[in-house]
Amino acid sequence: MYKETIDEILNELKIDIDLVLYRVFKLNFFMVVVSHWVGCLWFMMGSLSKRLGYSENWLDADESNLSLSISHSDYGGFSVYLRSVYFAVVGMSTVGYGDIVPTNILETFYATIVILFGGLLLPAIVGGLAAYMSSFHRTEKLFRKRIARVRQYLLKIDAKESVLDKCRRYFDYHWYCQGGVIEQEVSDELPTSLSVEVAFQINGAKLNSIPFLKCCDDATKLLLVTVLQPRVFIPSECVVKEGERGSVMYIIQRGTLEVSCSQVKGPIRILSSGDFFGESCLLGSKTNRATVTAVEYCDCFTLNKDDFNEVIDGSPAAQTMKVNLANSIMESQASNKRAFQNISRYPKCTELMLGSQSEEELPSTHHTLLPDSPLNLIWNVSLLAICIYNAWIIPFRLAFAHARESAFLDWIFDALFFLDMILNYRYVAYFHDGELVTDTPKIKRNYMLTRFKMDLISTFPFDIVALLLLPKEASWSIIVQDGLRLLKLFRLRRHFGTLDTIFSFLLDHHITVAPLRLAEFLSGVILIAHIAACGFFTFARWKHSNADCTSASSDCWEGTWIMRQIYNDKLPQDGG
Repeated sequence: MYKETIDEILNELKIDIDLVLYRVFKLNFFMVVVSHWVGCLWFMMGSLSKRLGYSENWLDADESNLSLSISHSDYGGFSVYLRSVYFAVVGMSTVGYGDIVPTNILETFYATIVILFGGLLLPAIVGGLAAYMSSFHRTEKLFRKRIARVRQYLLKIDAKESVLDKCRRYFDYHWYCQGGVIEQEVSDELPTSLSVEVAFQINGAKLNSIPFLKCCDDATKLLLVTVLQPRVFIPSECVVKEGERGSVMYIIQRGTLEVSCSQVKGPIRILSSGDFFGESCLLGSKTNRATVTAVEYCDCFTLNKDDFNEVIDGSPAAQTMKVNLANSIMESQASNKRAFQNISRYPKCTELMLGSQSEEELPSTHHTLLPDSPLNLIWNVSLLAICIYNAWIIPFRLAFAHARESAFLDWIFDALFFLDMILNYRYVAYFHDGELVTDTPKIKRNYMLTRFKMDLISTFPFDIVALLLLPKEASWSIIVQDGLRLLKLFRLRRHFGTLDTIFSFLLDHHITVAPLRLAEFLSGVILIAHIAACGFFTFARWKHSNADCTSASSDCWEGTWIMRQIYNDKLPQDGG
């Protein structure tokens, strides 16, 4: 009931939450709640055992265990709650370390139920979490697979590098605009009536902006949106050519196109979002009067002459619509004629316009580093290696080391990160909307809006500031300095994309990447285990650092898990 209420509230507030992330949160919340319930009941079993007169109960046994340093009264009684929840987790996961065990028949009965049903419930939850986690960015993964298939096919037929680059830029534009969603597939999955309503939601505003369609009734407009077909044109692609036969009208949804004719050098008109052209074919015009070329990536909707006539046939506003269409065509022709006359009369303006336009269309790349260049790949691979080094050495040093012997090397790596910030701020071009952006002000603005804050946090030498401000004789100052270097790990996430670039490079050279994918997975598991182990030891080291030790002995580790390992002869007397 409450779960559905939360869903309704999110829908009412129009809060956009990733569905997979929301499901993962709900499963985690459910697991925490179940662990809380089981832990509270386990505490109740111990308390009930005392009241029923059992000679032993798990509460007294746990607190009197000499191998542990636990008092249930610590932290205002929160310690016993934590131990109860701890038993719930290890019991339901059937791990059972043996440090908390039932001591009488009542506790044994309850523990049996927990292990039996928890052993079924918790793996189901964990399995659900694993399934949801594998679904993260599923759309992007499927989209990347499509790109890989196309790329593999082009490489198989030995396509030119320029063709590969155009395909890559097109897919980049498609992802930027639609997030990998194919509109036709979505439309095919919906009922006809709902599909028409969605289509009108997308294209209705464009139809209403066309003058000769304003007299249409709503029923006719609904039919018109169903026959519109989406088209994408790449930069410099000729959409219609002067003198060729035309049978389609184009409505521009996104992008810029230029109109030109053979009698004049250069464009006579610039078309953008909301404009339309080719409407003369709807009244039977045979040939195109001008050439229309895409300046950038353009999304258009096309209206076929036959579909248009079929839709308006029988409409009460059909005749009015045709009259308005004829007037619109005459106005467009008159506008083009005036533009032609102005260009013929003032050729100098045309030269200036063409000069400025050519500068905008062909930005200089002399002082920029292309994002897909080999030099940029080598640089990013080097930064990835530094990030992996930091991910390994920083937790290790925080947990085990007592001095920073490699501080000079750390500062060199920090300097390289600062250099990377400067390069990305000033010199590294990027792809936006399928287009290569090399304009320096745009590069600066894009970097400041996207990666600057995270790069600054992960690059600024907070540890050096702590070294200068904190007392050098205090043992905890070294821990603070090493802890501040954990911020460097934020950079690792940004450079994960370098691995995909490396894999793409290897595939282009027909080198299988399956073993490398396996090595990537195993390396991630080992790195996570390494960080977890370092964190586990850090807690013991922190208590050891607070102890008043004048010599290396086991007493310094009193009250930590290290002490138990020393008692069991697993570690030397000084804790190793």
